[in-house]
Amino acid sequence: MKQIISTIAFLVLALQAAAQDVVRLLQPAYADSGAVYRQSVYVPQKWDKCRVVLFLERPLGATAVKVNGVDAGADTLVNYPHQLDITEQIVAGQRNTIEVSVAGHDTHGVMGNIELRSQPRRLYINKVRTHPRPFMGTVRIELALSGQSPDFGFYNVQTMIQREGVDTAKIFVDEREVRGSYMQYDALVMDDNRLWDEFHPNIFRLALGVGSDYQEYTFGMREAGVVDGKLYLNRHPVYLRGCVMDDYFPLWGSMPMDEATWMHIMQRLSDYGLNHVRFRGYCPPDAAFKAADKVGMYLQPEAASVADMNRLTDTYGHHPSLVLVTLGQDTYVYNDRVLTPVALNQCVVAGPDMLAYKQGIERVLLSGDSVHYLLTGICDRQNDFSGVLHGRWDDTDKAALRQFNQFCRAIVPLAKLPQSVAATDTLRVPVYVYNAMYGNLQGVRTSYYLADESGKVLAGGLVANGDVPLDTIQQVGEVVLPLDSIQAQGKVTLMVTVGSNAVRNQWDLNINE
Repeated sequence: MKQIISTIAFLVLALQAAAQDVVRLLQPAYADSGAVYRQSVYVPQKWDKCRVVLFLERPLGATAVKVNGVDAGADTLVNYPHQLDITEQIVAGQRNTIEVSVAGHDTHGVMGNIELRSQPRRLYINKVRTHPRPFMGTVRIELALSGQSPDFGFYNVQTMIQREGVDTAKIFVDEREVRGSYMQYDALVMDDNRLWDEFHPNIFRLALGVGSDYQEYTFGMREAGVVDGKLYLNRHPVYLRGCVMDDYFPLWGSMPMDEATWMHIMQRLSDYGLNHVRFRGYCPPDAAFKAADKVGMYLQPEAASVADMNRLTDTYGHHPSLVLVTLGQDTYVYNDRVLTPVALNQCVVAGPDMLAYKQGIERVLLSGDSVHYLLTGICDRQNDFSGVLHGRWDDTDKAALRQFNQFCRAIVPLAKLPQSVAATDTLRVPVYVYNAMYGNLQGVRTSYYLADESGKVLAGGLVANGDVPLDTIQQVGEVVLPLDSIQAQGKVTLMVTVGSNAVRNQWDLNINE
């Protein structure tokens, strides 16, 4: 009974904190030639015993802040959140003038949220880091506390962990004494479906309460690394089907900062069979990582310097979707604050249309030269900008999605077609299966069908029945069909399926007289 009461009290505290600790500033409040944002905002009287932080989500230049005309701090790193403690300058119970100068920009000097955040001044959560141990079923929590209290030992820290989006998920609840300003302890992740990857995008929510402060964080149970020079995730090899994404968003005019828009983007890419986004020349906002976490997308932002990379991993490292980081010509695998260099040797496939992508991807897969490929022209500045971020590949374009999925997904049937075939020949087509799942395919049927231009099936049969190993492009069988037995001429379509008709690929052939 004591545990239930404690949990209920914890949830009540969480709701109160979420409703009371933020004052949003207008965006933008005011901008002149120096990109100066000014706004007069009322600060609640109840904040008189609070620590107050000015949060700037994505400044496009170095910032300098004044509160009520007094210098309150500055930050120089670009495109990452700035958080400035302005407690000494804020006066609770009256209006305060907030002024933010952004260097190097005439307009739109800060993207996303500009807001004041409060925490109890006596004791507050200063920093939290999570260190998942997916195969142990635990997460190590690193907690840094600050405040004016002379003795933190009077307080307890309460911890709750639950898988997000599942009402029936088990809840881990823990309460322990605060023994200093810095703590490390292990918490259980009480869920059998705890691993995170593209096939299992399980996200966990961590809630922490210390005194009257309350914070929430998300994390994923995954480990990434390099084994024999290859990218591994959760002790399995990973095969990247990626795209390049420039800082170019024509549908919205500028980079989206909200999670709903990024969910649309990530879901569309996932629907088209991709599992990886390579951001060229920048790091996206937190909303992009949140969306990628939920969809199961592997992100690869780019850092401009070592300092930039450190801020990137420190800010977004709790997101399981942060798998790779680019710095100059080098690529690193990110795992729990450790960066390991990796050579992806990712083949680039460019295509102004669907056929070019199909031919390019199949050529890469059949060659066996690379287990990873990267598409350009999908959502970057290549070609005609007709990729998934534009209207023709929206939610209603199911035909394009089905066509693209035939050659871009975790399981792809492949075939080596003859250059020419006559009506009197015996059609011989070697058949392969690309398997980039998280394990071997067991006991699957690979079948073929031959149809004419009207869709009428002329012939069909079994190619193979058995296991398809992970990460192989081995021949599973061969289509062998005497064409004189079906008396077909002209254009026909060869379709190969693996397991079911939903996993299929097809090619056009011309049967000469």
